[in-house]
Amino acid sequence: MSNNLPDSREKRGASSARNTLSIIFMSLVAIMALSFSVVLLIKNASLQRETDAVRSELNTMDKEHFYTEAEMGSRIEEARIEAGEKADRALREDIKKRLEDGEGANSIIKSLYPNQLVVSKSGRYYFIPISNKIKHHDFGPNDFEMDEKGFLKYVGEKKDFKFKQGVDVSRFQGEIDWSKVKEDGIEFAIIRAGYRGITEGKVIADETFEDNIKGAIENGIDVGVYFYSQAINKEEALEEANSVIEMIEPYKITYPVVIDIESADSDNARTLNLTSKEYEEVANVFCDRVEEAGYKSMVYGNLLSFTLLMNAENVDNRDIWFAQYNPSLYYPYHFDIWQYTSAGKVAGIEKSVDLNICITEY
Repeated sequence: MSNNLPDSREKRGASSARNTLSIIFMSLVAIMALSFSVVLLIKNASLQRETDAVRSELNTMDKEHFYTEAEMGSRIEEARIEAGEKADRALREDIKKRLEDGEGANSIIKSLYPNQLVVSKSGRYYFIPISNKIKHHDFGPNDFEMDEKGFLKYVGEKKDFKFKQGVDVSRFQGEIDWSKVKEDGIEFAIIRAGYRGITEGKVIADETFEDNIKGAIENGIDVGVYFYSQAINKEEALEEANSVIEMIEPYKITYPVVIDIESADSDNARTLNLTSKEYEEVANVFCDRVEEAGYKSMVYGNLLSFTLLMNAENVDNRDIWFAQYNPSLYYPYHFDIWQYTSAGKVAGIEKSVDLNICITEY
């Protein structure tokens, strides 16, 4: 029996070692399981927080009215319509107030179309695009104003800007005291040489032409002349030009010789159906003949003349005498003389007279 004791002790030691290893292994397994559980718990908590954050963001988006692309497009269209309706209401209220304040309908309509010239004729409105092919003047809308005498003055910012005051006259002004006209500050006069009959077409000299041109020159007033045209072709335009040239031959003419192109206020006017091309031909033939005779030529007209009767681009190379009875310039293109009223008052002329300013040195 004594010989087996070491084996027994060895067996007991081996068994004890195995038990210790098992305990250690099981402890490690338990620790790993616990760690895995902790990791899962942490991940679950993080996922829950993320889920809660997303849900909170979605709730906020819903409360703050965030929309899908389709919903946003619908909202934009609704906003556009609402803004348009507000703008329409504001525009109507503005027009109503301007009308109540006494502003004319033409003035209001013109202000609504700043890039077009608005022209009215025979109850209709025409909208003519403003052209950049035509030379423009550089005056602002407030560069001119009427003084206490009813004369138009330049009040803009151009330094050393020079202009002259003038009148244009015909038999309708009657007998004129040109010395008083001169004393009243008038520096030039455009005198009617004659006209062509609106219906019959006869060329007629103005009965006061000689008295007016002599009286103006004798009192140191520079003179030009104009002819009221109703020519319907180039032959008649030449006839009118030659008639004027013959009439002015004895006098010193320092201002232009002008063809007056206007729409005749008659349903029987011989020019009633003239095309723009025909009007332009009449104006250019007249001016070419005047220049050939050694005088400075010019075309007179109003807004209607330079939009519906003629295309301003086709007489752009001519000196322009423009009629507009408003101190705020509406016409955008260049001009040399501006007829600014037909109701002027000048000493020496009993009746109302057309007043003009000239901004070109002749």
